[in-house]
Amino acid sequence: MKHYNNMARQAGMTLIELTVVLLILIGLAGLLVPYVGSFTQTTHDSTNSNNVTQLNNAMGRYVTEKGHLPPHVDLLTNSAIATAAATGSCTAGELNTALGDVYCGLANPSVFEPVKYAIGTDDIAIASLVNSGINMAVANNPDIANKTFGTSTDMLMLDKVDSASWADASFARVLGVAGVGEGMSAGTVEGHLAVALGRDPMVYKSACYDYIGVGIGDNNELIQSTMAASPVFFPQDATKGPAERYAHFIAILQVDKNNATPCSGTTEKAKFLGVVANVPDTESKALVGANTLLSKGWENRAAN
Repeated sequence: MKHYNNMARQAGMTLIELTVVLLILIGLAGLLVPYVGSFTQTTHDSTNSNNVTQLNNAMGRYVTEKGHLPPHVDLLTNSAIATAAATGSCTAGELNTALGDVYCGLANPSVFEPVKYAIGTDDIAIASLVNSGINMAVANNPDIANKTFGTSTDMLMLDKVDSASWADASFARVLGVAGVGEGMSAGTVEGHLAVALGRDPMVYKSACYDYIGVGIGDNNELIQSTMAASPVFFPQDATKGPAERYAHFIAILQVDKNNATPCSGTTEKAKFLGVVANVPDTESKALVGANTLLSKGWENRAAN
């Protein structure tokens, strides 16, 4: 009997052996943590780049097939004054929480300024947008807790030059950003767009055109037409994800505003230039497009 009891006791692991195994497993887990984090960031980088590429292609197909830009864009401006019920970046009393302000739910509202086109004063810009197909637009509700999904409200009919809705419509116009100016003095709109969209600053002319950002949200006609769903941007900072900040991608439109020399002399339709993401300023001071996302992705891979 003693022989069998000894065999039974020897069949299990001693406390010391179990402790050693656990320590080894913990050590291996510690070694794997950086690689898991790197893999997650790499996945996000690839997803963001792919989403921008797909949206650019989808916009191109839509314009070719339909002959106009997709309506039901998000204006990226507040549909109302943020109340005490607002949350996060739209809490009452903070910046950009008034009616018509740049949407307070953006990750970085400071890259835009609100612009309102008035009938009789800004007819060129109004006609440029109307003729392009932007005949319906929605502002963003600052009181919705989730800053990406379900914030679109207050549908505005912008279907004609003298529509009464123009008195209520406020757009988000791209600003120059201090320290951002590729080939030009820092802080110019042209330099900002060159960085965001990856073209030469000379392509853009802020004296002749406004450069407007409109959100490609779930209400946009592009969705269910040339894309199945509206994708979102994944930031590096998980605390500023789609629930906390507006994460739908943004289309940059070139809106004609001036027919005087040296501008075109005729009213041009608003033109789609490219898709960008609005990201926390800790990630980028400027809007980021396909080229920036690709380069950032390679930088993150090289760092890890």
